[in-house]
Amino acid sequence: MSDSLDNEEKPPAPPLRMNSNNRDSSALNHSSKPLPMAPEEKNKKARLRSIFPGGGDKTNKKKEKERPEISLPSDFEHTIHVGFDAVTGEFT
Repeated sequence: MSDSLDNEEKPPAPPLRMNSNNRDSSALNHSSKPLPMAPEEKNKKARLRSIFPGGGDKTNKKKEKERPEISLPSDFEHTIHVGFDAVTGEFT
């Protein structure tokens, strides 16, 4: 009878781990594609000029857009926020 009580009081065994956290680095990428070749180092200034249109030609000013001249507002009036006193009926 003590054997049956011992079996009931014991917690179940923990589940077995099917995989490990300690993986081999070569096993991590076994199904992935190989890495592409490293790009060749080019002149960074030449590459930046090709990204921005007209970046290398500073003598041609026609390509630059002229900003329109915007005037200040006319008859401007600053309205302040006011309060209302319900007892006296006055704006404060």
